[in-house]
Amino acid sequence: MSTDETSAVVERHMTALQASNIDLVMEDYTDESVVIINLAGVLKGKEAIRPIFEASAGMPGFVETAAFTEGDTHFVTWTADGITMGSDTLIVRDGKIAVQTVVIVLAT
Repeated sequence: MSTDETSAVVERHMTALQASNIDLVMEDYTDESVVIINLAGVLKGKEAIRPIFEASAGMPGFVETAAFTEGDTHFVTWTADGITMGSDTLIVRDGKIAVQTVVIVLAT
C-alpha cells in the first residue's frame, strides 16, 4: 500500500477510536489480523482483538506525541490518563490492519 492509503486507514481508525465506536474500529481488522500487546500477548482475529478496544474505549487524556507513516507501516507514540507511554506499529494490507504491535507503560 502507498503511504497515503495507509494514512487514510489509520486516520479512519483513529477517528473511530476517539468516538468510542468499537464496531467501526473492528471494521479495520479481519479474522486473520494479529495484535501483539505487551499486556495481553498475541491476539488473532476480530473476536480476540475486540475486547482490548472495548476495555480501552474513550481512552481519557489520549495525546498523540509522534506519528510516522511509510508505505504500509504506521508508527505512533502516545500518552493517556494512567499511561506514561504508549506505542503502536500498524501494518496495513488491502485496506485493513494486518498486524499491530502495542506497548503500554502504565503510570506508577
